[in-house]
Amino acid sequence: MSHFTDDDIVLFESQLKYQRDVVSQAIERRLHQGEQPGELALANHYQEVREQAEADLVGDTDLAQLQIELAELAAIDDALLRVGAGTYGCCGKCGARISLRRLRAQPAARMCLPCQEALEKYR
Repeated sequence: MSHFTDDDIVLFESQLKYQRDVVSQAIERRLHQGEQPGELALANHYQEVREQAEADLVGDTDLAQLQIELAELAAIDDALLRVGAGTYGCCGKCGARISLRRLRAQPAARMCLPCQEALEKYR
């Protein structure tokens, strides 16, 4: 069960929805960089730079950024599901409360700081 007031939850949900819109728009722009309007495609950087190695590097960077954005979108969607389920703000590992300070910095956080640090140390 969440330990936040209704106003806290409304504020976090609003922030999460705004972040979701921003990330979704970034993904859409990245996926519509192709030559044909309306087609899903990343940009063909080879035509832009005329150097295959540089084009490969830019393309790899685009793909890496897309992966990051997709992971962020999934984390935001997961957080919004927790809001709806009434479990937002509870650590997904130990069940402890996630600090308000942590959630203000990272609204999609699904673990308390000690559990997140332990996970990162393990990795």
